[in-house]
Amino acid sequence: MVGEISARMSQETVAAQAMLTRFAEWRGREPESVAADTTYGNGEFLQWLADRGITPYMRTRDSIHRKNSPFYGPERFTYQPESNSYRCPAGQQLNYGGRNQRNRTYAYIGTRKRCGACSQKAQCTTGAFRFLAIHMDEPARQRARELANTPEFAQAQRQRKKVEALFAELKNQIGLRRLRLRRLKFVREQFFLAAVAQNIKRLVRFLSQGPRSILPATT
Repeated sequence: MVGEISARMSQETVAAQAMLTRFAEWRGREPESVAADTTYGNGEFLQWLADRGITPYMRTRDSIHRKNSPFYGPERFTYQPESNSYRCPAGQQLNYGGRNQRNRTYAYIGTRKRCGACSQKAQCTTGAFRFLAIHMDEPARQRARELANTPEFAQAQRQRKKVEALFAELKNQIGLRRLRLRRLKFVREQFFLAAVAQNIKRLVRFLSQGPRSILPATT
């Protein structure tokens, strides 16, 4: 993290890519998995991980919205590659309507005739017809959603919290809420010194425990 401390919120995934690339160069292999919070659960980063065979243990950025939405999510719609369309839960077709390059999504649209008389319309949309936005990296996002329901995901998130606790200690106990120096090289030095203080605390705690008693062997 020290090498990427200047990253802004909008650049966090770029910083993560740089750190993972350095890890691969150092160890000669990609990491098996990455655990992170929802900030990193965007389609571009998830696809970047998928291209490298890295398992993503993070929720997609739309997870909270989907959880609270009373309407059918994109996972309830079935893609039909032969016609480049989607079939809704009621069996009706949503035709391709173009793409939004800025949001990196493809649009699939129902019709007033099909949606208006549908018995499941209340579970699908409040509009005259259903508009379905599918992210260009939707397969990678769907893979992340599936992983979020596995025991491995829960274990990875528990491990992540241990790391997060160290950053909370730096911020709340060691006083690293604000940087006191300017220029990146001085900021790095401040982080290194804070990390040294953190490790010394643990060393003192370890040494103060005294020798551990060895239980006699039993037969």
